[in-house]
Amino acid sequence: MGEKFNILRKAISYETTESWTTVPHVTFIYEADVTEMLNEFGRLNENSQSLKLTINTLLLKICVEAVKTAPQVNAHIKYNPKRITGEVEVIKNINITMPWVLENGEIVPINLRNFEDKTLVEMQEYINKIAQKINNCNIHIPLYRVAVSILIEEIKKGHLLKAVSALLGMILDKSKPNKKDFKEYDKIPLNDKIIPADLQPGTITMSNFGSVCRGLNGFVGILDIAPPQVFAIGIGSIQEKPGVIKNESNEKSIGIRKIIPLCLVFDHRALNFGEIVPFIQKVEYIFEHSELLRDWYSK
Repeated sequence: MGEKFNILRKAISYETTESWTTVPHVTFIYEADVTEMLNEFGRLNENSQSLKLTINTLLLKICVEAVKTAPQVNAHIKYNPKRITGEVEVIKNINITMPWVLENGEIVPINLRNFEDKTLVEMQEYINKIAQKINNCNIHIPLYRVAVSILIEEIKKGHLLKAVSALLGMILDKSKPNKKDFKEYDKIPLNDKIIPADLQPGTITMSNFGSVCRGLNGFVGILDIAPPQVFAIGIGSIQEKPGVIKNESNEKSIGIRKIIPLCLVFDHRALNFGEIVPFIQKVEYIFEHSELLRDWYSK
């Protein structure tokens, strides 16, 4: 007998089906040479007397800085296929949806809020706090509440048949948390647990597959966009590949380089490739100027 979908799997299946049936995806694979940046990161992290930073947090910081140069990717879209009318709202705050692997192997989308002005250290502190909150509570409680609230919003938009059926499926699901679970969760102070706002859709998605499958050759070929978002980033494992090295005299040679493949996916209704180019250029500039990392560490 097969294993039935739990609340988390139901929420994910609903959202991904919505994505692949409504969003025209366009993908670009970019291989970033991160050799010098990672060498500098290792030196700074080793000599740091304070908080130790992760490569995942470093990549978050780099992507946030790149998003600032391509603000159109940090947006939500509204589209009416019947009337062929739409609107794209560029959002000031950069709220990153990042898949988080739980101890049991389940993956939940955590919303890292207001990352546009955070320093590298503040980002790491925020992520460390998220880990503590996840351990403090039953995360399926806020997940259930978010899923229900999203379906109610879909009903308000007029998507009655599909959303009502899904909502009933959520409410009648035997695997949903019981009353005792809800009471125990509600007793925990707000600052010590994951709340629905931590699970609401962000403005952009960043999935670091490399942190889960380290050393795995290959790259993410495509990634689903979470409506109403218009842009998603899939990050692969660090890989060693032959590459061109330039010395101070601009002479070229072949050597082993560290490469991170980035899968950039955008909603073609909202964006064209030209609007993605500034993001790529900024990412490449940062990786080529590892001295920027020293400034980030000092703040």
